[in-house]
Amino acid sequence: MRSLRIYDIDGTITTPGHDLWYLTTRSLVVNPTAFDQSVELWKQALKEGICPYESSRSMMQKGIEYIDKDCDEHCVKQRAGELSKYVIQNKYYYPSAIRHIHASIDAGFLIVFSTTNYHEGAEAFLEQLIEHQLIRDAHRDKIICSGSVIDWKSRSIVHFNMGNGKGVGISNALQIPIDELPNHVDSAYGDDPLGNDAGILSLSEKSFVIANPKNSEVHLPGNLIRTSWENILKNYF
Repeated sequence: MRSLRIYDIDGTITTPGHDLWYLTTRSLVVNPTAFDQSVELWKQALKEGICPYESSRSMMQKGIEYIDKDCDEHCVKQRAGELSKYVIQNKYYYPSAIRHIHASIDAGFLIVFSTTNYHEGAEAFLEQLIEHQLIRDAHRDKIICSGSVIDWKSRSIVHFNMGNGKGVGISNALQIPIDELPNHVDSAYGDDPLGNDAGILSLSEKSFVIANPKNSEVHLPGNLIRTSWENILKNYF
């Protein structure tokens, strides 16, 4: 039995427009205006066809450098938790995604939350799901978090968890050789098939793109199905 189900967070479990990396970073930077200008330049460059991986890694590095120098990993996790709480309390998430995660755990799958956001952000999001009783505390050990790893002392990226990097992050977290990882993955779920989530979506012949306006015109490889959480629960579980 293939034992893993992999879920992106931003735009996949949460609804579009509530990017926890952006919200967390912007709330911690010394100069939000300068940060926003960098984000807009980055988004424009993506539209013009620049390499998504390299430009996004560069944007994350800029964001880290904008963050207040006194902020460490504990500060980042605390703020990510506060913003995850805001997202959850305002219901900026897909209830059907949460139901799918519950059903997957009950069916015996190990869950991976794989995000390009900071690893601390992924952990904080999971903790808030448990705090708000959306995920059972007894299921905490059934969910593995994998995110970008930052050395907050040197303000440098140790591991950038985007694209194929998401596979590397999962391989490291579970101590499964990267070339064997597809043998363990039952299915994967994301919203950015050409960018952040390309790596996890390529790990299974049964992968799903959660439909939104941003990906509506994107041509998908044959192994991907663009649909809703409700349809996945009804027809593809």
